[in-house]
Amino acid sequence: MSTMRSKVIRVWDVLDAGETACRVYERVLARPTSLEVANNMICLLLWLETIAGVHILEDVPAMEGSGITLSQLVIEADALYNYLLHGQEALPEPLVGIPAIEALCNSGRLVDFRLFKFHRDLVARGVTVIRDTIAEVVFSDHLHMMLRRFEDEVHSSTSVTTSVPAPELIAPFVAITRTPPEDSRTAFVAFWEGHPLSSQDIINYFEQVRRCIERVETEQPCAGQTPKHAVIVFSSAELREQVMFNETAVYYRVNGYDMWVQAYKPRL
Repeated sequence: MSTMRSKVIRVWDVLDAGETACRVYERVLARPTSLEVANNMICLLLWLETIAGVHILEDVPAMEGSGITLSQLVIEADALYNYLLHGQEALPEPLVGIPAIEALCNSGRLVDFRLFKFHRDLVARGVTVIRDTIAEVVFSDHLHMMLRRFEDEVHSSTSVTTSVPAPELIAPFVAITRTPPEDSRTAFVAFWEGHPLSSQDIINYFEQVRRCIERVETEQPCAGQTPKHAVIVFSSAELREQVMFNETAVYYRVNGYDMWVQAYKPRL
């Protein structure tokens, strides 16, 4: 499901784009799982797709419903959702490593629990926007029923179809909340363990030619750890695209150390 920030779309476009999320939602409910836990998981995974650079939801339906991998993923995602949005101080100790989420994202260089701890406010507002907008459509049995009915009418027609979709389906999709504009000019940064860079190192690297950064923040890790995460807020989305060569993710070599930069692409 690509970003919807600059497009005029209709409700059935959201249903179509959210087809994979809907299949995963139904698969998780069939385990069985409570509606709340399934909702929490899908909202979190939809947000993760904005930074993982891959469609991670596509890999979930292939998991065995009774297997430990899917079970662990559901538990981790629900716990992480509650940590982010409900003010919990920490994850339960067995879940801190979030191994199932890391494996699904195939992106341990960026996605780990420290990412969520450092970016807690940013992630929370992104997940909240998804929950209050896209998820309201994706989880609607009523809308899915109307869409299936219309598709069945079209497919069963032997002549030129005169079927008309329900007004609810062709209504414009109106997002009641959106992420702030700043998020669309933000990029996540990950360092290799033991090889962190300072905020000033990052600024100096990107501003060798011209000013392009509003601010950089670097993780303040626990005792015994070195910083692994940072965030760059560029002066504009256009400048971010320029320095990242219009790519979603880029490796940079700064002062002899590798730095992974991933653009944040909020859906709304």
